[in-house]
Amino acid sequence: MITERLKIWILLLVVAGCGTGTALAQKMVKVSGTVYNIAENRKVPFSDVTVDVYAAKTVAVGEDMKKILDSNDQEKTLLLDQEGKTTTDENGYYEILVPDNGALIFKVGLSPSVLKEVRHQMKIDVSIDEGVMLESVTVTAMRLVLKPEPKAPKMIGNMLIPYNTFKLPPYFGNRFSRLIIQPYVLDCETNDTVTFARPSVYDGKEYALTQERKMGYDMDRDPLRPYIKAEALTTRAMNLDWTDTIIVPDPNRNYSCFAIVNLEDYSASNSRTYQINTCQTKRPMKFLQYNLFSEQMDPLQHKERAQIEKRNTSDKIQLSFLINSDQLTDTPENAQSLAMLRNKLKEIAESPGTVLKEFHVIGTASPDGHYNSNLNLAERRVRKIEQEITSALPRYILERVYRNPHAEVASWEEVVKLLERDGKSTEAGKVKEILAKNKGIEAQGRALKQLDWYPTVIVPYLDELRVVNYNCLYEIYREPNDKEVMAQYREKGLKGSYTRYEYWKLFQLITDEKELEALYRRAYEESLEQKHPWALAGNNLAASYLERDTVDTSILEPLIDLSIHSTDYSRMNADGSRTEIMNRLEVVTNQLCMYIKKGDFEHASVLVKILPEDSKFDLLKAYTWALGGYFQGGTTPEEKERAHKTFETIKASSPQNEVVMYMALDNRAGNAAAKASLAKLPQDSALTWYFKATLSAREGEIEFMNTVIALSECFKRDKSFVATAQNDGEFNEDIIQAAMDMSNL
Repeated sequence: MITERLKIWILLLVVAGCGTGTALAQKMVKVSGTVYNIAENRKVPFSDVTVDVYAAKTVAVGEDMKKILDSNDQEKTLLLDQEGKTTTDENGYYEILVPDNGALIFKVGLSPSVLKEVRHQMKIDVSIDEGVMLESVTVTAMRLVLKPEPKAPKMIGNMLIPYNTFKLPPYFGNRFSRLIIQPYVLDCETNDTVTFARPSVYDGKEYALTQERKMGYDMDRDPLRPYIKAEALTTRAMNLDWTDTIIVPDPNRNYSCFAIVNLEDYSASNSRTYQINTCQTKRPMKFLQYNLFSEQMDPLQHKERAQIEKRNTSDKIQLSFLINSDQLTDTPENAQSLAMLRNKLKEIAESPGTVLKEFHVIGTASPDGHYNSNLNLAERRVRKIEQEITSALPRYILERVYRNPHAEVASWEEVVKLLERDGKSTEAGKVKEILAKNKGIEAQGRALKQLDWYPTVIVPYLDELRVVNYNCLYEIYREPNDKEVMAQYREKGLKGSYTRYEYWKLFQLITDEKELEALYRRAYEESLEQKHPWALAGNNLAASYLERDTVDTSILEPLIDLSIHSTDYSRMNADGSRTEIMNRLEVVTNQLCMYIKKGDFEHASVLVKILPEDSKFDLLKAYTWALGGYFQGGTTPEEKERAHKTFETIKASSPQNEVVMYMALDNRAGNAAAKASLAKLPQDSALTWYFKATLSAREGEIEFMNTVIALSECFKRDKSFVATAQNDGEFNEDIIQAAMDMSNL
């Protein structure tokens, strides 16, 4: 029976709503959209259940209507304005008229209603968690009374630590039932299932016996048997605490946790999915200060053996002669050239890696005089020098050498070139005129001798034309020099084919960092294809990646053997013919830094044990243990001692790290110590105020305003902390919104 007081209260509510709408001169708009069911974390339009949609003229009226709908009191609900109500169709679609500054309230079944402010929008889509109902009466009861409040999980390293308490009401279970709680982790960005956690199973005392008697079920073959808890399911109220540690693939992403709660007996099975952890995650180590370094391997300390190759080489010398003679002029240049010639030929003859292919001797006479006499003189000079060559070489070598001696008389045009070389353009022009007027080398010579300056200007140049040129071509097998290696690289680039020795040379010759990294990658990939990973190339490639903050843990994996618990370990190959160095110190150090940057502390905690006992690595080890969460607790005396040392080492590394480590303890003593340590930080820093807000938020609702004020001071100094706080499980939405309002954001 509806009381008169209730009727009057509802009437006043409607009248107030109408009055408000008139005062604000509202504009009616048609709003449409789709209502989605997100039960079991699957977003699909409502199809088998209709959703009631109510229009409220103001947001305040909408909030009052929401309270009535959430009471699930049918008498109060019937008094609401039915003219301002519609329902969704079979596709979850709706249309409704509402003031543009009003509100819409969505209600399905006994689920809590959802209020959406219109704010001049013409399309509003809504998601409602309606739930899965196998046994409607039972599951409805579950939904009303078993509603775990989603908690903010903790992330340390790549370990996600979700937790919650499942508060079972009286008579939720009984001694014939089984309760299965199956948690699973979702990626908040992709909504993909990452992994399933270990289930928790609670059996009533008679569950196994009932299953055996009524269903013939063999409990020894029960796949859930390893997960059955000691505490038995009963009809009394129960608080089931749950927590787990789950390794996630990328600690930089946000994850939430859901749980499928299944209550079953021999006759029925009722299931419901709850969100038990939010996407806002507590990351106590996110403000830890640490500097990782990279270790380059010095090519000079890891020299590669040169591989000799066939090289085509040539040597040239020039010899000058006396006038009208086949005798060499007695000059230091001639003596030096002859000595070099004999030594080179002797070296070729004696070297096992050199083969003489051919030599050419070209004798030249000056054009002064009779042509035939000059040509005969040039031939004698050629024979003279060829005799010098053949006397230095064994007959069996000469038999395999191609020889092509050649004698010639220089033309007067060569004199013109020499004059022009020395800047005597006037004289050169005069000689050109005479040569053009006279044909034949002898006639030209007679005409030139008529010049007054012939003896003083032209004759000295004739000495330069009385020469024998010697050219020797041979093949030599030797290691390439720097110039040859660079010439080949500049010609072919990364598409060229190089020996390991040539790569080793290029590592020292190339100075451009990008070019050098590409060279490291090419050399290392080739070594992997040959099943012989090259530590120098692979390590320096990884070091280059680290220097530009890029992570690829696959690079160094072939160079590390985790079964060997030390660095720089020498071992023989299969046939004992060669030793190889495994787990080079630089390789292990770089791979450890790669794992830390990636957030893979599961592998990092294994690799860090390989590093030697050296103070140089104390801080790197401490970073690894701390970021991986191994800074407190421990099951053995050694683990406890290591955790204590890690905590103290990181705490002492900087004032900021001291605060971070105390806060990471996440207990009253740690919070108190962190609060005291804040005095060591810059008091006007945004980060300092963020720390203050975090510590205040941990005190609970009683410190709400202090938390808001501290967070607001942080936002005023650095707006980027807004996004940080929104993803931080330390703060709820009310705190963040209040801090933003206070900061005028």
